[in-house]
Amino acid sequence: MESCLRMICLCLATGLLFATLGKGIPTPCCQKTTNTVLRQSNIVGYHRQGGVVCPVEAVVFTTVKGIRVCSSPKKPWVKKALRYIDLKKQQATTQASTVTTEVLSTNGTEPTRNATAMP
Repeated sequence: MESCLRMICLCLATGLLFATLGKGIPTPCCQKTTNTVLRQSNIVGYHRQGGVVCPVEAVVFTTVKGIRVCSSPKKPWVKKALRYIDLKKQQATTQASTVTTEVLSTNGTEPTRNATAMP
């Protein structure tokens, strides 16, 4: 009976250990949102926060200087900034795709420029 209790305790401890390790590094949560309005040109990215782990609903902007700013997703300027950043990322992806396609399409079709002329 005693060995059975030890086994159960060992299994529970192992399960708790793996559950803790599986979550990785905890992400810092915004405890509140700020009224600070950011320039769109100073924003390099964002992520949304909310749910059980971080109960405050927020958009967390990252600035060019690496500063995190917690903003309410209901504010009009935040909605506008999200559209701006999403469009900017979409354009960057499209441009990168176009450049890659152009490079691929010209490979093999470029004439050799360093050929030696026969006398």
